[in-house]
Amino acid sequence: MQTRKPSTAASWLVAALTAIGLLRALLLWSHEPLYAYANTYDQTRYSACFDIYPDRPAAVPLDENSPNAPYASFRFAEARAPMCYWSSELAFTALTAASWHVSEWAGAGPVHSVRVIGALKLVALLILSCTLSIAWLRRRQPAGALVNAAMMPLLFSDPGNTLYLNTFYAEWTSLLAAYALFALLVLWHGEQASRWRFFVLAATALLLASSKMQHLVLPLSLAIALLLVTRWRNGRASWQAIALACGAVAGGGFQFAQMQRDGPMMDSIRQYNRAHVIFTALLPVAEDQRAFLEEIGVDPDCVQYSGKHAWEMPGMPESFCPGVLGFGYMKQLSVLLTHPQMTLRLAGRAALALDPWTAENIGQVEGEILAEIPRNMFTLGVPLHRWPALQLGLLALPVFGLLVLVMRRRIGANAMATDFSILVVVGMLAIVTITVLGDGLADTAKQGHLVVNLAVAWLITMVGTSLGRIDRGEVVKPAEFEEPGSAM
Repeated sequence: MQTRKPSTAASWLVAALTAIGLLRALLLWSHEPLYAYANTYDQTRYSACFDIYPDRPAAVPLDENSPNAPYASFRFAEARAPMCYWSSELAFTALTAASWHVSEWAGAGPVHSVRVIGALKLVALLILSCTLSIAWLRRRQPAGALVNAAMMPLLFSDPGNTLYLNTFYAEWTSLLAAYALFALLVLWHGEQASRWRFFVLAATALLLASSKMQHLVLPLSLAIALLLVTRWRNGRASWQAIALACGAVAGGGFQFAQMQRDGPMMDSIRQYNRAHVIFTALLPVAEDQRAFLEEIGVDPDCVQYSGKHAWEMPGMPESFCPGVLGFGYMKQLSVLLTHPQMTLRLAGRAALALDPWTAENIGQVEGEILAEIPRNMFTLGVPLHRWPALQLGLLALPVFGLLVLVMRRRIGANAMATDFSILVVVGMLAIVTITVLGDGLADTAKQGHLVVNLAVAWLITMVGTSLGRIDRGEVVKPAEFEEPGSAM
């Protein structure tokens, strides 16, 4: 690797891109009235761990959802049976709760702004982005720093992501963990192992796996893919693959322990999720729906609920559709393997269900009913929703790009680009698969939020590296590409 002093122009451009991205995010974070996603029970599962609830009249139950509009003010209160869902997201919630307790101790009132957690999340993104850009600049690889910095204004500051800032949803934590994981794998590609690097990669994989149940197998899938690729290329697994595997196993153990928990919260999650798999995903693509229900051990009269969400049903699914609770992951996989036509139809529906990227049927504007942010707050989600072919094309690009790299038979010369593309494709497939098997097609766009992020990050990275590396005017052609820059 050549060592040259990074150009001043590249350093200033990195700073400018970062500043533009920060400004774009701040415009949404600070807006009055509040722009954020409203609560659909998911937020309460995290905030309740620290006795945090929206500031509402005492007559309103503490854990009642509020999907019409987000709340800007919260307070501490003690619930009789608080729901507490374990997640790495709780790090932000804990810091927020601690700051509010300190403010109360200092004499502030009992009502607190949700923008505190938004500020913490935004600072975390800024620190991560700057750290990665500086790392690339120190390596005398300004092209990598520019690609990394471009992610701020083009992707991370898009309302499709920043609407999660002033919320207690775990999507932002998942986004940060995925960003760090993919970026570090690119940054340290081909580098020697160290205890520090091994620990950081393993810890990042753990944070991603423990952020949401939908990302339970994501780091493990990436680890297996990287292990196979590096073993095939080098004759042994890379230390990056082993570090990923260690963190993934730890995260998987964390989520497995959570799935074994008892109580009303976990019971309702299990019943709702399995009902969604049956009634929103599998049953609508079955040729003989009654026969399918009989096959999986569910009352065939429940065919009337085909296509319906669990909350549209008359009660807890198992109470009127016996057999729902017994349709676990192994049975779901068995159905997919023994019914290939159903699987193909479901795959097509799952890809379409990733639209819209910005969640619908949930309020985004404080004080209004199911209102969306105005069009002047541009989001990539608008054109992707308006032209479904555009989103499908975007999702297909990493797959097509990977095929091109493989067909060129220059995997050795483009090892970084190839490995990055493999990880992006595997990651997208893993997220969609676990989302569908975990919650059907009930909320695919929100649960699969990272899929579009991965596709856009791949596009930015490949376009940026194809334009060449900026270093005293030097341009590197794609065929000579050695360092693909940072990525999601």
